[in-house]
Amino acid sequence: MKTAKIFIGVLLLLIWYFTNETGNAQHIECGEKSISQMPDCGQADTRRVDEFLREFKKFTFHIFSPEKRTRELDNRIHNARLNLAEKIEVFKRLAPPVDRTGHRDELRMERLLLSVTPEDLPLFKFILEYDGDYKDMVEYVFSDIDDKECQNRIIRHFRTVKQPAGIKVLTDIDDTMYANLIDDRYPGKTLYPGVLEFYDSLKHEPFALQIIPVTILSARPNPIAGILEEVRLKRLAKFKDSTGRELRPSALSGNLGSSVIGTAETLLREKLDSLHDKIPHGQEDKIGRVKFENFEKFSKVYPEYRYVFVGDSGQADALTAQMMITHGSAENASRVVTTFIHDIRESDVDTKSVSPAFKRLRPDVVVGKTSATGRGVIVFRNYIDAAVSAYLHSETLKDLITAEELARITLSALNEFLSIDFQGKDAAGKRLREQHRQDAEESYKLLTTRSSALPTGTLKELKEIRSILDEKFLQ
Repeated sequence: MKTAKIFIGVLLLLIWYFTNETGNAQHIECGEKSISQMPDCGQADTRRVDEFLREFKKFTFHIFSPEKRTRELDNRIHNARLNLAEKIEVFKRLAPPVDRTGHRDELRMERLLLSVTPEDLPLFKFILEYDGDYKDMVEYVFSDIDDKECQNRIIRHFRTVKQPAGIKVLTDIDDTMYANLIDDRYPGKTLYPGVLEFYDSLKHEPFALQIIPVTILSARPNPIAGILEEVRLKRLAKFKDSTGRELRPSALSGNLGSSVIGTAETLLREKLDSLHDKIPHGQEDKIGRVKFENFEKFSKVYPEYRYVFVGDSGQADALTAQMMITHGSAENASRVVTTFIHDIRESDVDTKSVSPAFKRLRPDVVVGKTSATGRGVIVFRNYIDAAVSAYLHSETLKDLITAEELARITLSALNEFLSIDFQGKDAAGKRLREQHRQDAEESYKLLTTRSSALPTGTLKELKEIRSILDEKFLQ
């Protein structure tokens, strides 16, 4: 019976995936060919990489002595004197997409990774995480490498990095980054106004970047859906913010059964509104739990970072957010700065646009604008509203969103909203327009109270915000 459910779920999910991934593409603003650069890790000499791999993969002839085998592999790495770019290339070739890694390759992956110095580890991991394929560091460490002792040695090595390094942004896609699953207020596939500027403001990396790195916290399975995921990642990488910087996503994936059945339940809840209370929601909640489990693995790979999660009210992201704040080890929970949940309801009485997990959010973890702390689950209606909430809690969130960033998010969101064609959705467009106006006015008021301390560029943005509100958002 369970197999039949998974099969039906797969069919529903694939039908939905391809109709949504290929349709309505006109609503996505795609940039030109990528000109953004990853951080510099040097140049890999292909010939040197090929020669080293041939030598590295040879038998050590120490079958009965793990210590001698390990020492031999370490000597091969040391004698090759690979630079960081070459080590990255070798590591990827040891665990190519889809292929199963054997014990010999796993051991070589471990020894190569342990040869990377603590100073170079953040950049080594960054390049592998955001290189555009579906394989991320969690995939390499917890899927390609099966041996628990090997995993533990790698995790201990990750802890040698000087802390803290910055903030990683984890996010959902559908109805969080753009309207795609339940949210029908916007034209399909509309990128939410201000979302990329919001991501860019949240993230903090220890190197100069011309990209916006985010990690998609997914429950989709890898490598079964890995190729589909990679196609989607490449499409997402075409998104650009107002300054021309491209989104650079990676993806944490999950369990086949929970993903397809849970998404099918969400789709049925949306399409069969009169029946949605009769549909069992256990699998939809499993998506939230799988996402949290993936986050826990991610936090082991990046112990030097803190984290922010952005999700939506339509599926089980509220459960994931609540668990990130309240569950897991004390160390991991304390490294979660806060979480954000996009409220996609038409109104407070709209029940079809929210998941059971959102309805069950604990009141004590929900953050309001007057709450004593910003750490918890911040529910927001648009990305100006999200930025305002974070800014109001600057003291407890340690300037997660600064005044300059609030101005940039507000201005970008207003301009991007004006570019959306709500033809056929006029009533929804009018409501959303008023919400954006109200939240932009609140943002403007907050910023003008400290205008004397703002840089010239931000003051110019404030004038633009005022002009847009007065000239283009009049009722």
